Amino acid sequence: MKTLRYDCSIENFPGFRADAIMGDTVYEVLLETKDARRLRTSLMDLSRVVSLSDEMRHAVLVLEEPGITESRLQEEWQGAASIIRPEIFSRLSAGIRQSGKWSGIPTPPAASEMPVLEEILQHELSQRPAGASRNSEAHYEILRILIHQWLLGRGPLLIGSLMKISGASHPTVSRSLERLEHCLKRHSDRSVELRIFPRDEWARLVAVSDDVRATVRFVDRSGQARSPESLLRRLRSLGRQDLAVGGVWGAKHYQPSLDLIGNPRLDLSIHSGRKVADLSFVEKLDPALEKATRRDESPTLVIHTIRRAESLFQPSENEIPWADPVECVLDLHEARLESQALEFLRSFPATKGSPL
Repeated sequence: MKTLRYDCSIENFPGFRADAIMGDTVYEVLLETKDARRLRTSLMDLSRVVSLSDEMRHAVLVLEEPGITESRLQEEWQGAASIIRPEIFSRLSAGIRQSGKWSGIPTPPAASEMPVLEEILQHELSQRPAGASRNSEAHYEILRILIHQWLLGRGPLLIGSLMKISGASHPTVSRSLERLEHCLKRHSDRSVELRIFPRDEWARLVAVSDDVRATVRFVDRSGQARSPESLLRRLRSLGRQDLAVGGVWGAKHYQPSLDLIGNPRLDLSIHSGRKVADLSFVEKLDPALEKATRRDESPTLVIHTIRRAESLFQPSENEIPWADPVECVLDLHEARLESQALEFLRSFPATKGSPL
């Protein structure tokens, strides 16, 4: 008879602990979550487990009273489906308990599954407070730094330097490196570098990028929107070194031959470190710009926050720095320019022969 086991480590996955395991199924529980980022992170964690573990064949995300609408849950599920390989994604499901009633994605749980889900949920409710998080956004900063170093062919990076650039503590960096161990090359001088592109971790980063980078979109509803080129000219007059140009402009800066036509919007990165990013400068660019309230609105300006200790911006002759190439790739993904993002990645010599 299959038995439930709680708070389990999984072999070869040092950065992940399962809330429960029964047989070949792993369970993750989110209590009263209102955070779409955590939802995406959990889906990517579970997909990674079932894709690489020899023992886990199925994964169930259990949601208790989610503070996310049903339509948003479906939207996030479909977004994950566009990133995760179909043969892996077909092994994921969600059980959702709202007001005491169970539903699910892609289908409601079977009657035989209800007692198991209830037992897991009650155990989790008794063990930890709602909303407890095990995932650190610092991991994504460390991942981006390592990819940046690798893309530009800059060789190994001392762990001390990784701590300095990221602003993360030694234990945090160590945990992140353990999670990336299968992609790393370690050296005797305590330096590390990527030996292959961390494809699975990258897919997780793309999925949660909006929240990790605190992306804010601005639209003009006046009917007389300024062009991105006009916004860029106004930006130059501000003389800000904590702002950098990314997106299409940034990608073209690094790879001028890239097949990108037009500049549909202006992507900026703002370096705020641990402080809350001050976006009041947007009014100086165009007083008519307003924060977008829907994901499907077409923005004129998009701003992404860089929280690490060092920005990694590249100086520019035009005085406005360039966002680093990793941010530019993420900008292209966020703009739904998927094929162009892949082409941009492949344009760097480091990626030759590495599966992306």
